[in-house]
Amino acid sequence: MQKTKIAIIGAGAVGVSTAYALMLMNVGAEIVLVDVNETHTEGEVLDLQDALAFSKVSCVKRVSLEQAQDAQVIIVTAGVAQKPGQTRLELLSANATVMTRLAEGLNPLPAETVVLVATNPVDIMTQVLQDALDHPRDNIIGSGTLLDSQRLRGFIAEKLAVSKSSVHAYILGEHGDSQFPAWSCANIGGCPLSAFGQLSTEVKETLAQSTKLKAYEIINRKGATYYGIAACLAQICQTIVYNKKHVLPLSIYHEELGVCLSLPVVLGRNGVEQVLPIQLSESEQQQLTQSAETLRDTYDKLKKSR
Repeated sequence: MQKTKIAIIGAGAVGVSTAYALMLMNVGAEIVLVDVNETHTEGEVLDLQDALAFSKVSCVKRVSLEQAQDAQVIIVTAGVAQKPGQTRLELLSANATVMTRLAEGLNPLPAETVVLVATNPVDIMTQVLQDALDHPRDNIIGSGTLLDSQRLRGFIAEKLAVSKSSVHAYILGEHGDSQFPAWSCANIGGCPLSAFGQLSTEVKETLAQSTKLKAYEIINRKGATYYGIAACLAQICQTIVYNKKHVLPLSIYHEELGVCLSLPVVLGRNGVEQVLPIQLSESEQQQLTQSAETLRDTYDKLKKSR
C-alpha cells in the first residue's frame, strides 16, 4: 500500500499551522514542508516532531520542491502575507510571480495529484496556477469561501443560540469583498431561516458584513490570520485523503463564468467530482455574476500587466 504524503509549500504561519492541524486531526500521512528559508523550516520541523507521539501522522520533515512532487496532496501557502489595510486583490502581482515560479518547479506532476491553493487572493492565484501548471483543472482547487462560510455559521449559531454544526449556510463567490451569503439556501437543522424571527433582513445584513470584515479585524489586531484557514485546509486535505465526499464551498474554474470562484462541490480522492446545482434567488444570482465579473476583470488586468 502506498504511503500517503502531504506536501505543504510555504512554512510560514499558515503552512505550519496547517501541518499542526493535520496532526491534531490524526491524518495518517507523511507531512513534508518546503520553503526557501531552510533554517527556519528545520526549526519548525523539529518543533512539530515533538508532537508526533500524540498523532497518527507518521513523520514530519523538510524536503526540496522536487522531492514534494510525488505527494498525493500539495498545499500551497507560499506568498506575501496580507498587511493591515490591504485588500486581498492588492496582493496580486507579487503572489502571481510566486505561483508562476512554483509551477516551473512542480511541472510535471502526476495527474492524480490534488493541488490545494490558499495563497491570497486565492481565486486569482488558483487560476494563475491552473494556467501555469500542466495539470487537470479539477485537481487544482482553492480554499475559497470555506473559512468565510464557517465564520457566517458561527455568527448565526451565536445569534440563535444553537450548535454551529446544526447551521447550514454558505458564503459564495469571491473569497474577498464581492462575496455574498446564499440566504435562500440556508437552514438550521433542516428548518429554513424564515422560521427564525430573530433573523430579520437587517440582522442578516449585519451578519454578512461581520463575516466579510472579520479577516480585516484579525489582521489589524494581530497582523495575520492563520488558525482558521489552517483548520479549513486540514479538513479539505482530510476529505481528499480519506475520500470522504464532503460538500464544501471551494474555488474552482467555472467555464460558464470564465473564472475561479466558490460554489458547493463534492470533494474526494480525485479532487472535485461534482459541482452541486445550488438554487439561488434572483438577487443572489446577480451577486454571483457581479463577483465573477470582479474577478474576471482583475485577472484580465493581471495578464495584461505581466
